[in-house]
Amino acid sequence: MAGTGKTIPDRDQSEIGLTARRFLTQPSTFVILVDDLEHDRAQAIEGVFARYRLALDTMLGPHKHRASVHFLVHMLEAYYFADAQAINAVLGTELRDYEGDVERIAHPKRELKKLVAGFDEIGHGRQIVARLDVTRVLSIPDRCASLRTLFGWGSAALGHRPSDQYQLIKGRYHEVTKPQIDALHLEDGGPNHEPSRFPPRPDAPARREISP
Repeated sequence: MAGTGKTIPDRDQSEIGLTARRFLTQPSTFVILVDDLEHDRAQAIEGVFARYRLALDTMLGPHKHRASVHFLVHMLEAYYFADAQAINAVLGTELRDYEGDVERIAHPKRELKKLVAGFDEIGHGRQIVARLDVTRVLSIPDRCASLRTLFGWGSAALGHRPSDQYQLIKGRYHEVTKPQIDALHLEDGGPNHEPSRFPPRPDAPARREISP
């Protein structure tokens, strides 16, 4: 940042970088930062991605490849339309799966409110997400590139080889976020290598195990 001597803003350091570091003090962990990419910000995706990546790269150093940035395009609600059965079960509609790429729907939340005046993005959304079949959403190779890249990165981070599930072999990936998958393979001995981690701070509270 010009004139300040800082690489990243204090807010990004605290909310993005330090938060990621805390997660990585735990064994065998990765961090995924997910943001809604509204239609109004679509043209700025490279800048938004660069901002998040800079915060992670600066604060995580050699562990930076253990964190990734991905986008829901254009917002989570877009993916509902790729599995209409989930919408119908909750809202009582009779929709069919969207015929094109749902990541091209400009205002998916607005479309849902047109269909059902009382659509509640939290209450109804939680029920729809619980029914959403991600395999169905990602079943067509040339659609949902951004969401596929998220799942592709997660799969690679866990050491899984690409498979036909989610069309990870033949499917299209997002050109902005895909390089993170390539970096994951190159760093730290490859995806099958046991992840290294930050040592916990001496003053860090004891970790609690929470039973499901």
